[in-house]
Amino acid sequence: MRVFKPMLRWLPAGIFALVLLLGSVLSAAAADTGTYQISNYVVTLEPQSSGQVRMTYQQEWKVLSGHIPWITVGLANSNYTVDSYSEAAARVSAANSGGFTGVRVDLDKDYQPGESFKVQFVVLQADLLERLTSEKKWRIDFTPAWYDNAVTDHLQINLVSPVDTETYSLLNPQPVTNGNTFTWEKANVPRGGHFNIKVECLDGNFLSSTVPVKSQGPSIWVIVAIIAVILILIYFRIALALRRNRQARDAEIKARIATTEKELVENGEKEKAAEKGFKEYVEDKGIKPDQQGRYYDRSYGSYITPIIWMAILSHQGRQAQNQPHTPSCACACVSCACACACACAGGGAAGCSRKTLHECRTCSVLRANIPKIGT
Repeated sequence: MRVFKPMLRWLPAGIFALVLLLGSVLSAAAADTGTYQISNYVVTLEPQSSGQVRMTYQQEWKVLSGHIPWITVGLANSNYTVDSYSEAAARVSAANSGGFTGVRVDLDKDYQPGESFKVQFVVLQADLLERLTSEKKWRIDFTPAWYDNAVTDHLQINLVSPVDTETYSLLNPQPVTNGNTFTWEKANVPRGGHFNIKVECLDGNFLSSTVPVKSQGPSIWVIVAIIAVILILIYFRIALALRRNRQARDAEIKARIATTEKELVENGEKEKAAEKGFKEYVEDKGIKPDQQGRYYDRSYGSYITPIIWMAILSHQGRQAQNQPHTPSCACACVSCACACACACAGGGAAGCSRKTLHECRTCSVLRANIPKIGT
């Protein structure tokens, strides 16, 4: 595990950024946490000279079962900006994902069965008002978001006309007119019920001659690019940490071999012990010399000599003997990329009583990239 310590100091920040990014994309994907009915649902449309429509949403909900800490409200398309919010709405944020276009409204508390709450928010919606420039008129075809799991007791749509109400060539269905405001109402809208209005006006003089540049959120390709950059950075940090660790281990092994070689030159008894231990090792492992008299150790990954045996292999053997005994696990390394997470049952109980991290000693030796000495 020491190999990964240098990169762990950095990874949480990258992973945290990635989680935030994905969370913002998937925020609307959660399921209902309770059942409910909508007592009142009012949408007021106010066309602007820019071609946007200022839309005020007012809803009153009643919780029937479960609990409701947040709600979603569908909008006409993803080209909108949140202007303001009030009542029980503590936060209103974009939630466009998975085929859903709209906002998530986080409430000021988690509402329980029997409780009611009201929310109000305002958005500036683009691409709802259709400019028919050649015909010198404009049109709106609008269906408020509906709820498949809730009955709406009262639904109302208001259109505040920016021009004389006599200049409309289409009003479907017929609304109630009060001054410069058209009003459509529908009671007892069933689960999944839709209500659509269409208006067409012959007077577009209030509209500016040019359409302002749309303020849109990042496209899916921008999101993909950001995720790719984060993953690339993580990859290079891991690679750098592994390289530095390997270099440090190589330097340590070279120094150990050099020290051992010096000790054997200066101490004849140690030299004899090294030769004896080396001979016993190759016999125990069944390693035979090649035509040049060299011994190739497959588990080591290179040719070995008495010096290498004394400096590296016997040192590892002593470490293994000094390690405390731990319960055996029913897992084994099958490649040198392994790191088995053994779950051992103990005490006569079913399940895991303790967990140990097992790493092949053979694999560790190969990964050390020990230099070939004495070949």
